[in-house]
Parts: sequence; structure tokens; C-alpha cells
Amino acid sequence: MHESGTWRARPGQVLTFGRGAGCTVRLAAGDRGVSRSAGRLVFEGGAWWLRNDSSSSVLYVVGDRGFRVDLPPGMEAPLQQWHAKIRLQGLLGCYTLRLRLPDLDDVPGPGAGAGGGVPAGPTGEHLVTTTRRRPLLNEADRLILAARFEDYLNWRHTGAAAPRSAKQAADRIGWQAHTVAKRCENIRDRYARLGVPGLRGPRALEELAMLLISIGELTAVDLRRLPRQSHELHSGGRHALSAAAVASAGNPRAR
Repeated sequence: MHESGTWRARPGQVLTFGRGAGCTVRLAAGDRGVSRSAGRLVFEGGAWWLRNDSSSSVLYVVGDRGFRVDLPPGMEAPLQQWHAKIRLQGLLGCYTLRLRLPDLDDVPGPGAGAGGGVPAGPTGEHLVTTTRRRPLLNEADRLILAARFEDYLNWRHTGAAAPRSAKQAADRIGWQAHTVAKRCENIRDRYARLGVPGLRGPRALEELAMLLISIGELTAVDLRRLPRQSHELHSGGRHALSAAAVASAGNPRAR
């Protein structure tokens, strides 16, 4: 039976995880769906890197500002956000490593300072990366979006993030479900009118969540608008990495 725990690593150390006995973080020794050596975290060039050491399994990485990557076997990616989660899918369950990199706490958020924002890309997000082109979101809009997309913004959430239903979001903030649904539809339509693709159809809400987070319009700060819930904090030194394992962030590069 896998148990939760907390591990810390500093530059020069390597933190490994998997079901093998030699791993720093041993995940479910009896779960054959988890590789003996699933991956590792190493500090190189002033940043922490995640490497997928598995021969067949994908690592799913989510950052606190919406960065997401499915990291294939033999690939690696830098962790560039303060909080990140690594999810592994086994045969007996889903396992999550929650990471905290304290030195990134002082890094400006998306859009802060010169050169901020998200580079233009083929997804059409470049249409709304400037303040001039973005639809204005009021306090009520942000409250509803935070409730609906809380899983994406909360780094402590385990498993794959997904939008809440209108009823679930309404229950979270004490609103009516039809009001939540209508307001989300209105926000989505405002971005769609700017030419942003993907905001129609069955994955419209997922696309809206990733758009708002990727351009910095919706951040973890917006969670403060929601009714208070208990949170756990872990401390560490500069450049230190804290990893918490629970049972249930750049472009990847080839090793």
C-alpha cells in the first residue's frame, strides 16, 4: 500500500521516483503499471528538469499557471512554474507528485513587465495576448471562472484537471446553476468573436480554461475569491525542490 510523504532535494542531488526499491520516492511496489524507474528530477543550468526514464509510460505534468505537457518516454522538460504536479497512471491507481520550487516564487506572472505575455502560436491565442484585444472580465466573471476551473488553478488537485459542471460551480459559490452556465457561455462567445478557435463543441470549456490561464487572464490568485478552504504549505530554501507523493513545466526535449 502506497503512503503519502514529503521529500526535499537541492541542486546536485537527483530525486528519482518509480516502483523500484532504489528510487528516492517509491510508488506502489506492487503496481506493475508503474515503471521501476519512472522518472527523475535533476538541477541543470539553473533550473530543475523532469526526465521520463520509463520505456513505455507517459508522465502528465501540470503547472500552477496552466502549463501542461504529456512527457513521452525518453524525453525531458524544464519545470518553470512555482508549483507543478506530475501524474503517473498505474494499473492499481493514479499517483501524483506535487512539486514546489520556492525560487520561482519571485518570478513575475504572465504579462508582467517588458516581454511578458505568451508568444504567438498557431492556436490563435495571439489574438488575445494584449490588453487591448482582451474582453474585460468583471469580478463576477472571475468568481465564476475560478469556481468552474478550480482544478486547473489549484496545484494540490490530484488527477487530471477538468471543468466543474455549472451546478457544481454554483454550489461552490452559492449561485444558481443557470446563471453560471449563461455567464460562462457569454465569456466564451466574447473570445470566440475575436477569432479564437476551439471554443465551440464538446471541449469548449477545457479550451476556454487553458486559454484564460495561458494568457494570464485567470491565475491562482483568483482562487482567493472562492469561499475559504484549508491549504497546506511546505517551505524550502532557494533552488530547493519539495516533492509530495499522493496515491489516488518549457517544451520537452529528447535526452
